Amino acid sequence: MSMEVIKEIKITEGIAEEKIKAAQQQGKDIILQAEEQAEKLVNEAVNNEISKGRLTVEAAEKEAKREAEIKRQQNHQTSDQLRQSAQNKMQQAVKLVMERIVSLHGHS
Repeated sequence: MSMEVIKEIKITEGIAEEKIKAAQQQGKDIILQAEEQAEKLVNEAVNNEISKGRLTVEAAEKEAKREAEIKRQQNHQTSDQLRQSAQNKMQQAVKLVMERIVSLHGHS
């Protein structure tokens, strides 16, 4: 083989090696970009689920507060009714005691 052919082969091999290295680097860059994009997508999905979870918790808290307010109002009404009933019974008891005192002193 002539020196020209050998030189040409070496140049071609050098070009091929550079292309291989460039392709390998390009492959690494593509993988890195894909990993970064995948990580970004995972983070977005996690954040979306966290947001959904927060909204669910907030809705549950609102519902619990609404139910608690209804129960509080019901308890207040029941308490008022019991208080009124107790006052009525107290008035009846005082009236009964007064009648007995008057009737006992009236018969003496």
